[in-house]
Amino acid sequence: MLPTEPALLDRLADRGWPALETEQLGGWTLRASGGVTNRANSVLASAEAPDLDDAIGRAEAWYSERGLPAVFQVSPASPPGLAVALARRHYREHSPTDILVAGSEAVARTASSRSSGVVADVAPPGWLDTWWEVDGRGGDRERETVARILSGGPALYAWSGDPAAPDAVARLALVGEWGGLYAVATLPRARRRGLARSLAGALAVAASDRGVENLWLQVLADNAAAHALYAELGFVQVSGYSYWEKVRLARPR
Repeated sequence: MLPTEPALLDRLADRGWPALETEQLGGWTLRASGGVTNRANSVLASAEAPDLDDAIGRAEAWYSERGLPAVFQVSPASPPGLAVALARRHYREHSPTDILVAGSEAVARTASSRSSGVVADVAPPGWLDTWWEVDGRGGDRERETVARILSGGPALYAWSGDPAAPDAVARLALVGEWGGLYAVATLPRARRRGLARSLAGALAVAASDRGVENLWLQVLADNAAAHALYAELGFVQVSGYSYWEKVRLARPR
């Protein structure tokens, strides 16, 4: 049976998409990367805090020093009263996300007949171009930040088509016996050809060959098409999280 503890999955996702700056606050991890992506700029609150209000206040001060809003990643591993405490401070929930897991060998078997694409330890020159065109937000500074995040740990990179301008890309972060599927993206002109499924399968095969036993991924809760794809590959939902960010109140005139 696959390990499915929420705290473990939260830590895996943190290591698979590592922030450029971190600091421990008790059992919490404060993460900052210039505001680029929620995960790399939020509090990983996957542990109890002796005094929630004090911990939240200290986190807010840390982010304020960096010119960033305080954002909290809240999951089943977070303190039970965290969401209530944040709501009292005018935080609101957004981006509910599901965490899915599967065995790499099972996914490899399921996808083997349709798996194709190139898998390598290093992304080709056009890999980031394709991902950025589909999912990138911002300009050159933000793109450079993402490139630094991607290089923050070992990973496998998959693509389909010309490596200088791939039609589709995907990344598998390698964290011990786990592999995390990230950055699955297909250009609009190449959609409805099964490329995302094919690359996910190719990464599962490569992961299994390297002794990586388990896979995880995150997908927005309302992304029905992605959920259907990953269910076909054998992934099952076991946990989830959402982000909490303070609502900016209008100043009285």
